[in-house]
Amino acid sequence: MESRFNISEDLYTAMHKCIRCGQCVYGNEDARFSPMQIKAKYFTYSAGGIMQIARAIYEGKMGFSEPLRDLLFHCTTCGACEINCGVIGSQVDLFTLLKRELAKNGIPLLEPHKSIVENVLSKKNIYEGNLPGRTDWLSDEEKESMSSNPEVFYHVGCISSYMEKEIPNAFVSVLTKLEIPFAINNDEWCCGAPLYFAGYEEETYDLAKHNVEAIEKSGASKVVFTCPTCAMIFKNYYPRWVKRPIKFEILHATEFFERLQDKGKLKLGPIGTRKTVTYHDPCHLGRGQGVYDAPRRILNAIEDLDFKEFSLSRENSLCCGGGGLVPTGFPDFADDLARIRVSDMKNMGADLLVTACPACKENMKIAVKKLKRGAKVSDITELIDQALQ
Repeated sequence: MESRFNISEDLYTAMHKCIRCGQCVYGNEDARFSPMQIKAKYFTYSAGGIMQIARAIYEGKMGFSEPLRDLLFHCTTCGACEINCGVIGSQVDLFTLLKRELAKNGIPLLEPHKSIVENVLSKKNIYEGNLPGRTDWLSDEEKESMSSNPEVFYHVGCISSYMEKEIPNAFVSVLTKLEIPFAINNDEWCCGAPLYFAGYEEETYDLAKHNVEAIEKSGASKVVFTCPTCAMIFKNYYPRWVKRPIKFEILHATEFFERLQDKGKLKLGPIGTRKTVTYHDPCHLGRGQGVYDAPRRILNAIEDLDFKEFSLSRENSLCCGGGGLVPTGFPDFADDLARIRVSDMKNMGADLLVTACPACKENMKIAVKKLKRGAKVSDITELIDQALQ
């Protein structure tokens, strides 16, 4: 039977390995469920269900449709299915391929997703309207202090540049206090994640080329991110998109800070108020890059924080709902996931929910406000800035 779309041999093999066992849904005894099972309690809303749909389309037994589009765009790209499965490790890439094929087969994007794609293509960021400059959050003094021979190049990301500006302000503050030479590109472009996860991979190539060339031109040996999605995209996808190896090291801020901690250069004291804190593993930092220990080591070094683990943590962390364009297309679903996370945090007696991702922080702040639970959400970089001695 004639195939309905082109697919790599690896994804073809993955598609045929799925035996509908349901491991992607329930995982081990700690994981309990995948994020999409919050939406619907049947197999279609699972990685295995989508794998079967992909196979049916590939074999010409069904076609592309708007209901399929809505199903695919409920995926937060959290990667829990890949961890839980243990056999297939490319589900998210297959789902992204299906999104690309939707467009090729005339299925339009949802209007909110269409706006994001158009914004990135035209403005190089995800937001609409007349926006300030990309680095307007920096003070004039900080702009003048940027180095022409930087040790660190800081890629800020869209959300932090325009919404969660406390995070980049804290990061630059730490660099300044530690006298680490840094640079930021005034003409930084979106990393391309929103385009890729909307099914527009080829449109990311110019973004990747622009960002890589700016960093290489600076002469910095490493680029550091406070956004784990940007870091994951640079690390896992940019070599393919720019069609050559990347010449600089790619680090999330928690990895960078952990190195400074190991060298005795990052000395942390109290933040001033004793708090019980828990840490939410961002999906694209944990499952996406395997970074689990660095943020925990940092939090345990802050003297007046009592650290408690979520029951769903590390590789079994429950997604906050902030990824994969879900908050834009299906805000109620994103909110449901964030509310579960915030409720779990309060039920375990924590005062402060710490994460290491601007999208996680933004989504869980919305849940805190709606639940009226009196909780606070912070990025780990903000705490480091407060505790730095």
